[in-house]
Amino acid sequence: MLDYSATKLSRLAATWVGNKQRYEGVVIPKHTLVPLHDYAEEIMTTSMLKPFEKTEEFFYFYHDEDVSNHQVFQICNLIFQDPEQFSEQAGKLAQLLYEHCEYPRVQGGEFFVALFDDLMLQGEPTQAIGLWKVQTKDPYVKTERTPESFALNVLEGIPVNKPEVAALIFNMDETEGYRVCAIESVSKKDERSFWKEDFLRLRPIEDNYFNTRHYISMAGEFITQKAPFKFGLDRTETIDLLNRSGDYFKDNDIFEVNDFTQSIFPEAEQQEAFQEFRDSYTKAYAVPLEEQFDISKQAVKKEFKVFKSVIKLDKNFHIYVHGRRDLIERGFDEDKGKKYYKVYFEAEE
Repeated sequence: MLDYSATKLSRLAATWVGNKQRYEGVVIPKHTLVPLHDYAEEIMTTSMLKPFEKTEEFFYFYHDEDVSNHQVFQICNLIFQDPEQFSEQAGKLAQLLYEHCEYPRVQGGEFFVALFDDLMLQGEPTQAIGLWKVQTKDPYVKTERTPESFALNVLEGIPVNKPEVAALIFNMDETEGYRVCAIESVSKKDERSFWKEDFLRLRPIEDNYFNTRHYISMAGEFITQKAPFKFGLDRTETIDLLNRSGDYFKDNDIFEVNDFTQSIFPEAEQQEAFQEFRDSYTKAYAVPLEEQFDISKQAVKKEFKVFKSVIKLDKNFHIYVHGRRDLIERGFDEDKGKKYYKVYFEAEE
């Protein structure tokens, strides 16, 4: 958990980074440091830090050879060691970011670099460098009043409620590559991430969030893709397993792989198949999963949004199944030549 109630925004630099593919260039003013009055400082601090307030997903900077060769890591290291270099290094970050803004969807916009003092992360005091690139702007209406009439002007401003592209680099775990959390809400699944993958080059920290996220993903992949073909499960049985898997993560504080396997899969053959799938998953994705860990409730909330407990019947009906596999039956009507589902219930809402 991030506590910024006593945080001081000690430095803020502003540049402009365009799209390299469109040759928009970079604008680095002679004086990158932005003077802030108290209210502006409060707005910027809240805007940059609040989106990370409850985050549990952390990363390290990553480099194939050694993290000390990572360019963003090097710049952050210089800033933490000597804040007087902040303005110069903010300009270098802007130039570096421009090299990765090559995708057509990347929009030119202001690029802010901030230095925060007196942050509390999971109870530890620390410094942090904030990065925030503006991708889109919101229109707003400004009124001008005269004794004779009102005039309305439509202007554009930077949204302060939730940044689309942002990161916080904490002055912690330097030898591992600094602890980092990042937001990139503008990426598409079929495109590489210009922010997390290209510019920041991050690798996830193998903690409780990491383990929870991967076990949920792995269980979902096994239940929806492997088990139906190997064991002849129909859609209701698959959804029942998904719901039971979800209940395990929601109802327990500690994950233990043998307990999970026996709780979700009733047959020994299914349990053995899941364990084999787990081994192949860890090798395929190169993820060293723990067999026991504290379950991250934030990861549970985020990951189970992608699971769909719904049976789609042609284009006519959708049946949402949240539990009680015993109250739904599947069959085939010989007279009509069609499949059917029979659902039992006590009250209709």
